[in-house]
Amino acid sequence: MYFGLILNVEDKKIKNLRELLNSKIPDTDIKKIMKSYEQLGDIIILTIPREYKNLRDFIGNSFYETFECQTVLEKGYISGEFRRPYFNKIVGNDFVTIHKENGILYKIDLSKVMFSAGNIAERIRMAHVTLPDERVIDMFCGIGYFTLPIAKYGQSKVWALEKNPDSYQILLDNIKLNKLTDKIFPFNIDCLDFNPDFKADRIIMGYFSDDEKFLLKALELIKEGGVIHYHNTIPEKNESNLKSEINKILAEKDKKAEPIYYRRIKKFSPGVWHVVFDFKVV
Repeated sequence: MYFGLILNVEDKKIKNLRELLNSKIPDTDIKKIMKSYEQLGDIIILTIPREYKNLRDFIGNSFYETFECQTVLEKGYISGEFRRPYFNKIVGNDFVTIHKENGILYKIDLSKVMFSAGNIAERIRMAHVTLPDERVIDMFCGIGYFTLPIAKYGQSKVWALEKNPDSYQILLDNIKLNKLTDKIFPFNIDCLDFNPDFKADRIIMGYFSDDEKFLLKALELIKEGGVIHYHNTIPEKNESNLKSEINKILAEKDKKAEPIYYRRIKKFSPGVWHVVFDFKVV
C-alpha cells in the first residue's frame, strides 16, 4: 500500500510537469526532454535541445516547481585532467547534495566533481566482485564511486588513491557518511607515486587514458593471479583490438591477460564507448 502511494505521487508529479511544459512545447519534444534529465540527490540536471534554448528558464523552473528540488542545472561540459564539470545554473543556489544509490550515500559537489548516473549498473556490479578481506587498490577513486560499494558490500579493504584535492576532501566525507573508516584507507596522491608494502588482490582503473604508464604501474601493484578492472573509452572500429593492445603492454613485464568480463557501459560520444574489461594477470 505504501509503495503504491509513492508511485501515485510520482506519477502525479510527472503528469503535472508534462502539463506545465505542454503550454509551450509539443508532446513529441517533451518526451525528448523528459528522457534526458537526471536527478542526483536534490539536484536535477537537464539536457535542453538546441531549438528550446530560448525556453531554458521556463523548462528549468517547471522542473524546479514540480520536484521541489534544491537546484536545476543545465548540462555543460567536462574539462581537464581532473574532469571537472561545468554546468549552467538555471534556478537554485547550491551545487552540493547527498545522493543515495544502492544503499550508499554519495556527497557530491557538482561545481567541483562529476558523477555519472549512467554508471549505476557498474557501481552495483562492483559491490559484488570481491571476496571478504581482499586488498583492493582503487588507482583513481574520485569521491568513492567504486571504493564505497566494494568496501561496504564486498567487505574488502580498499586503498583509495586520489590526486585531485577537491575529490579527495569529498571522499573523506563519504567514508565517514557510510561509516567505512575501518575499511577504506584514503591517500591524496598520484597513483604513480604509491608504493605500498603489499601486492593487491584487485585493482580498479577507472580513469580514461591511453598512456600505458598507468597500466604498467598497476602491474607493479598487483599480485600474481590478481584481477584488474580496466576502464577506457574505445572507438567502435578499434574495440576488437583492445585485448591485444593490453596484452602488448603486459608482455613488457612478461605477463598476459586472462579475460574474465567485458562490457560496454555507455556511449561516451558518437562512435565511442566507455567500456570495462576485467582480466586476471598471469
